[in-house]
Amino acid sequence: MGFRIHLWRLFWMGWLCSVMMLGWLPRLGQAEGVGRIRGVIQREGQGFPEQRIMLIRFGPNQDVQRFPGQTDTEGRFSFDNLETGSAFTYFVGIRYKEQLHRSAPVILQDAEPAEVLLEVDESSAQEAQGSTEPAKLRIINHLIVIVGRSAHLEVREIVRVVNTGTAPYIAKQGHGGAAGISLHVPLPQGYSNMGQVQGLDAAYVHVDATGLSYTAPLPPGEHQIIYTYHLSWHASLSTILVQRTLETAMLDVLVEDERLNATSDLQFGGPVSIEPHVFAHFRGVNLAAHSRSWIQLVPRQTSISWLHMGAYSLIVGIMLLGVCMPLRDAWHGRARPEQETDALKHTHRQDVKDTGRYLLRSIARLDDEHDNGTVDDATYQQRRRAYKEQLCMLVEQWPSTDGSHKAMDGRRSEV
Repeated sequence: MGFRIHLWRLFWMGWLCSVMMLGWLPRLGQAEGVGRIRGVIQREGQGFPEQRIMLIRFGPNQDVQRFPGQTDTEGRFSFDNLETGSAFTYFVGIRYKEQLHRSAPVILQDAEPAEVLLEVDESSAQEAQGSTEPAKLRIINHLIVIVGRSAHLEVREIVRVVNTGTAPYIAKQGHGGAAGISLHVPLPQGYSNMGQVQGLDAAYVHVDATGLSYTAPLPPGEHQIIYTYHLSWHASLSTILVQRTLETAMLDVLVEDERLNATSDLQFGGPVSIEPHVFAHFRGVNLAAHSRSWIQLVPRQTSISWLHMGAYSLIVGIMLLGVCMPLRDAWHGRARPEQETDALKHTHRQDVKDTGRYLLRSIARLDDEHDNGTVDDATYQQRRRAYKEQLCMLVEQWPSTDGSHKAMDGRRSEV
């Protein structure tokens, strides 16, 4: 009797330890409220004093928070007590002359303060306003689709460019000062496995580390260019810089939402369903030439709910019972009937295992349907409670006689 009680104590201690470990593991590696961002806002190389600024934080599940601040007499600022870890991305922003200027993205990994230098520069805007020559080439829509794979990102881009002139276009001075290039589309650094480029004459398409160039005159009218490539992960974090050599009327970025958490300086437009994936949609409108946008990607981490932990604990309990029951039978001195053959024992135990597996699979399938939204909360709770009760009955009424086979068959039909 004392030996059996000792075994049950070990079982419950193991169960409690498993629950505590599973509940705390997702929190490991993330410190809260210890990060710090400091820096200076400059205009024309000098500190921009006493200006209202904003710290923008992008968190999990597209959570966005803003923290107001102000520069001191030397243009310096500081934000303290910030969450750290790859789930949070920060930007320092200032609105000046109806334009929002943002810093590069900042991710705080520890308590070491991050330094930010943000320059409010008007020179590029003044040059653009002073230019009266209309651009002959412009992008009317640029679509980027990003899908997560096990070891890389798969990216497809569709660029719709238009030559607004009446004659074939060739730049007098192309990308990097080279002549004879009518179109250059930058590609992210470190791309690989570039697929065939559709929509342009392959004989004049040149692809190098900086991007895709077309070395023939581009006829008047609209052209659609399609290409696919891969990007590697870097320490479970990837930042894609979308650079522009042409004015872009609309930029749409679709990021697979099931595997990837995404943040961007582009406006978030909500989820988009394109079978078989759901994408997070980011959009930019009327983007200037020689500017850039960024998309930061982090793989999603699956969280373990208490309901899942309960199911897993039941699995552990059934496994332990499978080990402890022969010991219990030995302590009680229950002799098996001589007429029970080895084949019957095997069939008997197999029935119990099959019933247990069936119930566990039903719980897992019900959890998936609830997570996908196909089962409402009330139905989910009712059905899951019924499955758990049947599992408890299976544990408490472990069959030991011939007549228990019929009872097990009856319970299986009820599930």
